[in-house]
Amino acid sequence: MSNNVLLDDEHLTRDEAQARAELINITSYEVELDLSNAMELDESTYPVTTTINFRANTVGAETFLNYLGSSVDSVTLNNVELDVSQVVGAARIVLPGLAAENQVVVRSRSTYSHSGEGLHRFVDPVDGQVYLYSQFEPADARRVYPNMEQPDLKAPFHISIIGPDTWTLASNGAEIAREQLDEGLARVHFEPTKPVSTYLTTFLAGPYAQFQDTWPGHAPTGAAPIELRIFARQSLVDHVDAAELFAQTQQGLTWFHDQFQIAYPWGKYDQAFVPEYNLGAMENPGLVTFNESYIFTSRATVSQHMQRATTLMHEMSHMWFGNLVTMKWWDDLWLKESFADFYGTKAVAEATALPGAWQSFAHQRKGWAYRQDSYPTTHPIVADIVDLEAARQNFDGITYAKGAAVIKQLFHYVGEEAFVQACRTYFERYAYSTAQLADFLAILEEHSGRSMGEWARSWLQTSGPATLQATIDSSGAVTVHQESVDPNTGREVLRPHALYVAVFELNEQEELISTAESDVLLAAGETSARADQLNAPVDVPRAVIVNQHDQTYAQVKFDDETLQAVTSYPIVDPESTAVATVWSTLWTMVRQASLPASDFIRAVAKLSNSIEDVSMHARVLEQSVEALKEFAPTSQRNRLTKQLATALLDALVQLEPGSDRQRSAARAFAQLGRGTETVAAELTFLLAANEHSELSPGLEVDDEIKWSLLISLASLGRVDIVRLDEELALSHTATNELRHRTAVAALPDQSRQAALWKQVFNGTDAHGRALSNAEITATASGLRASAPRDDKERLQRLLEGLTTIWGSRSNNLATRTINGLFPMRHSPVKGGPDAQQQHPVVVNIDAWLAQYQDAPAALRRIVIERRADILDRLRAQAAVRKK
Repeated sequence: MSNNVLLDDEHLTRDEAQARAELINITSYEVELDLSNAMELDESTYPVTTTINFRANTVGAETFLNYLGSSVDSVTLNNVELDVSQVVGAARIVLPGLAAENQVVVRSRSTYSHSGEGLHRFVDPVDGQVYLYSQFEPADARRVYPNMEQPDLKAPFHISIIGPDTWTLASNGAEIAREQLDEGLARVHFEPTKPVSTYLTTFLAGPYAQFQDTWPGHAPTGAAPIELRIFARQSLVDHVDAAELFAQTQQGLTWFHDQFQIAYPWGKYDQAFVPEYNLGAMENPGLVTFNESYIFTSRATVSQHMQRATTLMHEMSHMWFGNLVTMKWWDDLWLKESFADFYGTKAVAEATALPGAWQSFAHQRKGWAYRQDSYPTTHPIVADIVDLEAARQNFDGITYAKGAAVIKQLFHYVGEEAFVQACRTYFERYAYSTAQLADFLAILEEHSGRSMGEWARSWLQTSGPATLQATIDSSGAVTVHQESVDPNTGREVLRPHALYVAVFELNEQEELISTAESDVLLAAGETSARADQLNAPVDVPRAVIVNQHDQTYAQVKFDDETLQAVTSYPIVDPESTAVATVWSTLWTMVRQASLPASDFIRAVAKLSNSIEDVSMHARVLEQSVEALKEFAPTSQRNRLTKQLATALLDALVQLEPGSDRQRSAARAFAQLGRGTETVAAELTFLLAANEHSELSPGLEVDDEIKWSLLISLASLGRVDIVRLDEELALSHTATNELRHRTAVAALPDQSRQAALWKQVFNGTDAHGRALSNAEITATASGLRASAPRDDKERLQRLLEGLTTIWGSRSNNLATRTINGLFPMRHSPVKGGPDAQQQHPVVVNIDAWLAQYQDAPAALRRIVIERRADILDRLRAQAAVRKK
């Protein structure tokens, strides 16, 4: 019999999963949740009955279930009740003496979650209604029901839920039967699923409002009409723009059927918008869950609508990539997420009328990838995932955004026809099963005629970005060079790149416009390639932009003339991603201390009004505030604050009244105001303004803008808690309750801040109630708003408590706590950028890393990445501009 240490081990390894998959074939799951006590908030658990039918390839062998529940009442294996004290631990249930055909029945109690992992319970402050939803990826289904928690053991699920008969009760399948029970309760049975992995099962319960529509079907694939539903909390009903959401859902379903030529396999298509969600969304087949921030309660920009549509399409792509064909193990997590990121953007660009999808991908999504790829913790796209702990760490910018950028490069490398045909074959060959990278690459070779081995080795099995630079000789000829060293191995990696290079020259309006472009192919192993028939002018302002259409994944290094041009003149090229490439490069240079923050802010102040793309405009303004507060030397900040504040206030007047870009300028100004006394008067004027104000004509000061301003004024002590309470009472919503929490934490009252810091650190409020995921984040955000620089005392307290935090709460809550409390703003020591390695804060963090080498890898990764962020800021502040 397995020992207690194994029974308590949460960390399922790849080797264990492989061994279990070789032994077991699951025939079906039957899972019933009894949520009849869900409204009784003093009840922390609920009953679960789980029946698993499975085959064992070796009679007499032993296997186990994964379970992180509260308690187990009974375990019955093949009609024999097992001794719970012998077979049940904190994380596993052992099943000894297997027969060829087996049935195990587990009666247990699971715990309502407040972390967004497992089955999350939320109380709406508006009306006191209780809402529940589940979130399981990568391995949190075991928090709700006992199972074999690995993606390759797919099976049909027969799910039922008991709950109040007035509630919405939903799961992956359509409702097929409803039994009325005593005392206002109902048991709902759902249609069995097709074979799916445990992490894709889902549960929804509560008085959710419902909206309904239908997608008419798709004749070429024989896809039948699909019933569509949207769920949201009752207090959000007036804000649900169901018509737009249904229209985009219908556009996406038609587009994906045209692309993949495989009928949607999951019956209905529900989309639920849920509170306190840790993610943007989750692709549960038949019932996609979304962060309810996508229900816009204040005025939303076209960029926000585009980003929501991209998330919607990302999850829809998963219905094929990830759900129909699933990765065998988490090493190939990228295989579904990268494809979904790429296809989600492509679907918005081609199936909807929303602008800016590829521009946002180039500037924001890939910006995330470049940052993640610069950390010491970077890893190949195909990571070595040895256990579930490692799987959790790799839901990051490498797996999603870098992977998607590489898929975009692959799409152009092999051609659209070969790529799409390969996808179709992949779905047909591995439907309802699992596959690995090698399987997809083999199919791609079949359809493209290209060998994928070298491509996969150089792109998927190495780390770090390449740097591409154009050199221009005296005749104006352009040559593209690449440099790339894998930071993990120290070896040179010369990847294949298919890209475009463009020359931009000044027009009569002193705008940079594209005058010529050339496609360039850098073959694997090549350091340079000539841009044929492309010449740059000499002795006049011009810019040479590498990766003009953002087809490859690489950082760009500007030549001196290009850097001077793009920071002095606006680029006008609305059909290209060149503007995104330029601003992404400039921001990377700020982080790498190769461009002074002052130069970046000067360029933003001068040129941001010329950025037409709403998403990019908003992000550049956000980056300018971050550049000032985090990367500029202290001695320059008063001057730069005046410069940036003037530019943002001018933008409120100069940009079209009531426009999205004006709203982005207002948001940026509110962020600038946090802890910035010199703009307090303007913040106060904006808070009192209306759409007729001369300071901000047309700007709607709704809840979002109002609370952003209130948080900034609170950080300056210009409003008090009485005023904040009054504002909350005027509009007491769940979102405003969190904003109020942030504003209260921002008030510069040292005793209150110390108490709130302790609450976040401990994870409980003043009454001992556990703080939810959203409450922790909101409080920590407020504490940062007025946090002093060089807060070494709190850093030391945090470092001393890291292992306690990590060991006392879930991965998500621990991560939110640590990231929220980590002091990031410190003044550099003398001696320039190189001397910052010996900064006392860096040395202190290094001492912790040396002392706790055996700490969980996920915890060490957080500390290593925060160290890197702090060091970037210190180096940038300490850098001396080269003359």
